[in-house]
Amino acid sequence: MIIVGHRGVAGRFPENTLASIQEAVTLGLDWIEIDVQPTLDNHLVVCHDHTVDRCSNGSGRVDEHTLEQLKQLNFAARFKYDIEHQSVLTLDELLQFATSHQLKLNIEIKIDRHCAKSVCQLIKQTLESHPIHADRIVLSSFNHDVIRHLHKMLTFVRLGVLSERLKRADKDLLAEVSAFSCNLNYQWVTTQQISHLKQQGYQVWCYTVNNPNSLRNKHGLDAIFSDYPERFL
Repeated sequence: MIIVGHRGVAGRFPENTLASIQEAVTLGLDWIEIDVQPTLDNHLVVCHDHTVDRCSNGSGRVDEHTLEQLKQLNFAARFKYDIEHQSVLTLDELLQFATSHQLKLNIEIKIDRHCAKSVCQLIKQTLESHPIHADRIVLSSFNHDVIRHLHKMLTFVRLGVLSERLKRADKDLLAEVSAFSCNLNYQWVTTQQISHLKQQGYQVWCYTVNNPNSLRNKHGLDAIFSDYPERFL
């Protein structure tokens, strides 16, 4: 089973920051999961929330800040432990880091009030400008339009359909885009669903698993996302 560092190693380091991702490398992880979304000036940055309030010393929406403005913020400012200043990462910077450290990425595309197609075009342009191989990336999203656009634009990149609970629409989308994986909340997935998905040729990745005991009745998973990946190593 693959252990994926959730937002790097988010239990002990500020999520989605270079410090968190570097810790994943230190632990020897092959995979991390991060979130990306666009800025006001159409740069893709690594950030989960649509606002910067929870994780940084700033306030307001990510898409109402330019990259230069976001770079001035400290994304370790509100973390529970004392960590040195962490600037927001761009997807470009992350891909460069991942390539140099042989790190594989599950990139979740976050959509709020953005145009799905335009964000996917930014993803396409960014990925095509880097040498990272397609088999080292999984692109995922809760937004079905995003997945459909990615399927058309990036035909050789593996796609993961994200869902809180497995629904009929999710199953239909998996087949429509020939998805690589179905990424589900471990609390709601059943062994029967896992077995059925795997029989249909999909990998099953579950988030966010922080207690090894939670996996006792979750047989057959291909990967888990964890804030504390060291607990599973």
